[in-house]
Amino acid sequence: VGDSYEPKAVMTQVCAADKSGGVNIMAGFRQVQNTIKLELNFENIGSAIPVSSLAIQLNKNALGLSPVKQQIVLNPPLAQGSSGSAAVDLAVTPAMLAPVPDGQPASPQIQIAIKNMASGAVFYFAAAFALEAMFGADGALERTAFIEQWKSIEDRKELFGTLSDLPPASVNIEQVIAKFAANHVFFIARRPVPNAEGQEVVYFSMKTVSGMEFLCELTFKAGVNATKVCIKTQNVSYGPLAKVAIESLLRN
Repeated sequence: VGDSYEPKAVMTQVCAADKSGGVNIMAGFRQVQNTIKLELNFENIGSAIPVSSLAIQLNKNALGLSPVKQQIVLNPPLAQGSSGSAAVDLAVTPAMLAPVPDGQPASPQIQIAIKNMASGAVFYFAAAFALEAMFGADGALERTAFIEQWKSIEDRKELFGTLSDLPPASVNIEQVIAKFAANHVFFIARRPVPNAEGQEVVYFSMKTVSGMEFLCELTFKAGVNATKVCIKTQNVSYGPLAKVAIESLLRN
């Protein structure tokens, strides 16, 4: 698998310097060699004390994620005007799971607190988790098992959407299959759509490290930079997060 398919964290600003003692923070999630990582970029804009040692804590969340180690060490320390990055390994811990109310979609938001050990300042922020960072290496289904599962999930549990203005690589089925494989979204089958010239459907399966399974159908049409996305799962509350994950992989 080429570097271009390596899972990348989509970074977003989660904490502005005026809210965190002069330190600007960007955050994103990805998986590296089967480990879920919270990627953090720090920029010391206004702290006269260099930033070197931090402690991190996560509130209970819909995914049960918590840091493997709470300490973050920035070496070299970040003097004012400099920036650096760190990656925090996350594990799925049942005790950290915040139950999702029946009939409600699971929230991707993870409430995070970071303490700057040198200044004593504590700052709080929320980061939206990317479910693709949680897809496990064992998510490939046998074709017959996929078909049985697809048929067993009622249509009302389907989630639909259309993505348009996609980059050319995201409507090239071979490239989509390769990129998805690098992100533990496994190719099952592809076939032409009957009586619809130039249309093709492609099926994928994925499973989170916590055991939730999702089935995905993408419909492509030759010459059109768009795809229809359909997600089926028994884990209805988490279906929207899986749909966002697939859309993010196609968009980025």
